[in-house]
Amino acid sequence: AIRTARQHGFVVMIMMQDESISGEIAQHPLPTAETQSDWDLLTTAFGSDRGVVFELYNEPSLSASTANWQLWLNGGMVAGQTVIGMQSLINHVRSKGSQNVLVLDGLGYASTLQGVPTVTDPLNRLVYAVHPYQHGSADESQWDAEFGIPSASMPVWADEWSAATDMQLGLGSLSSFQVAVDLLNYLRTHSIPVCTGAFDMPQFVVQDIPGWTLTNYDNFSAASTTEGSGTLVHNDFSANYGRALTLSDGF
Repeated sequence: AIRTARQHGFVVMIMMQDESISGEIAQHPLPTAETQSDWDLLTTAFGSDRGVVFELYNEPSLSASTANWQLWLNGGMVAGQTVIGMQSLINHVRSKGSQNVLVLDGLGYASTLQGVPTVTDPLNRLVYAVHPYQHGSADESQWDAEFGIPSASMPVWADEWSAATDMQLGLGSLSSFQVAVDLLNYLRTHSIPVCTGAFDMPQFVVQDIPGWTLTNYDNFSAASTTEGSGTLVHNDFSANYGRALTLSDGF
């Protein structure tokens, strides 16, 4: 599938998953020796292809703290498990010949980059990822600390996001999607690109996780529980992030 996509001109991101929704029995909080072995296989196949991006570990589950950021960086022991730090994993894939851009998820299931330590890369091809889901809240007070301020000194990408009206990760039961409009405008003004989850089917994205129900997300409507962020993102991309969005861009 990756090679077919590359042959058709797509840039492909490989995201390393270790959680129940992708088949894991028990999620590890950070990369393990098995993670490293998997990247060895993928680096052999795609490490010289600059059109393939490696997201080294999706959504580390530890909460953000000084001690946990050090585990994120250097590895160690977590609940009796030996975990590998991002710096060690970067060093390893580079030693195996990886030329790829590497994506590093923040802590708290990629919710924050607040306090992220300095990581070094001999090729200087690092991007830091956040997943700024609303979780049914209209609170915007943490955006500066979690990803806005970090984006001033490092490349940040909102590489996973959606805002369905009935989705726990998204808008939940909020009666307005203004917070979704505000988020996309915030990302635009901070030069943070956004990615929304999609399958290879025109105009369709995923409504729920787990379940993977397809929805066309044509527009938002407080009376519907089957709609979401697709039209907003479409208008954002169509304008090439060139203007502020309004509520009308969601319809």
